[in-house]
Amino acid sequence: MIIDNPKNTTAYYSTKDQCFVDQTQKVSKSLFTNQSFAAHLQNETLAPIHLNEYQPVLPDIYPIPARTKWAFEGGTFKKLKKNIKLTEGLTFESCLKNTNRLLKATKGKIAIEISGGLDSSIMIGMLEKLGCEPILIGTVSELYKFRTEKHIQEKIAKKFKNVILSESFSMQFTNLLETPAHFLPSYTSLHHKIGANTVRMLQEHDVKYVFQGIAFDSTLVDAIDNNPNEIRWPTLQDNWLHDYVFAPQGSAYIDIAALTPIKQMLLSLRNGQAQDTQKWWARKFFASVIPPELSNYAYKANFGPLWWDGLQASSEQITHIVDTAWQITALPVFENFKMQSLFDGMNNGSGRVGFALLGYANWVHALHKADRLMG
Repeated sequence: MIIDNPKNTTAYYSTKDQCFVDQTQKVSKSLFTNQSFAAHLQNETLAPIHLNEYQPVLPDIYPIPARTKWAFEGGTFKKLKKNIKLTEGLTFESCLKNTNRLLKATKGKIAIEISGGLDSSIMIGMLEKLGCEPILIGTVSELYKFRTEKHIQEKIAKKFKNVILSESFSMQFTNLLETPAHFLPSYTSLHHKIGANTVRMLQEHDVKYVFQGIAFDSTLVDAIDNNPNEIRWPTLQDNWLHDYVFAPQGSAYIDIAALTPIKQMLLSLRNGQAQDTQKWWARKFFASVIPPELSNYAYKANFGPLWWDGLQASSEQITHIVDTAWQITALPVFENFKMQSLFDGMNNGSGRVGFALLGYANWVHALHKADRLMG
């Protein structure tokens, strides 16, 4: 059986019925089981990149990533694609040429999320080198005015005409009650408002593409030893913001380092490199297009305070969402929920478990609010 999703958004396939399903259909409350939650928890913990790793949250239904084709035989998925082949002899000029090809393939205005970190700075620097003038958009907060990222944001912003730095982006877990209804639970849904604010602020600029660089955390960090097809990125759930926030508004949220040509180029350049958690190779290779603060020094971004503040500010909404999930599902995991459990998880290293719980509850609540539950 061949399962082909040529679209630019995730599709959902039932291996039992052997067909794609309507993701706007109502979901039976009877499907909210302990087994369903356990599957979701495993998915959020493992962050699967292959359908054989994915545990169905709804019986026999799998998310088929955009622009992918799979074979399904004997209960096993096989991704039908050309394996990434590493290329020798690539240079910085090769990077410029590949980036230029990407720009020529885009048919509309470009915006880049400017975080003040290395990854976004590399993207901005490469486009600037090619004479491209993207719109820069990012989060600022006076609560963190001494953060290195804020200094880099301001330094880069001075070089561009169209820059949107807004404090409205800075709070995580904001406005969860307005999360769009989605077909399967996802941790990313907890940050939907940041994406929604980005779309809203860029509408007057008629932006088609928003570039971001989450996959750089894999392509610039993982050890590369002639094993490009073993790199664990992108995951099956990385397209959530594009699917449910950007695409409905006619724009595209693009993870640049997850695009096959860019991924192939970066992994080829880094072949033979050991694990590089501080991205020293990238800091030196791209030194000519990034601020010297980033090429000469490494620091570890700490988003804990942002998340902590977001949880505190949204505690009333979060409690309401989890209580609603308990009333609808009667799953023990939601009974007697306390906000303190999320803070404790962040402190003891098990935060992913708490966010998995919240992601599942947020899914149930969003479906409930959209009148997409039955039974």
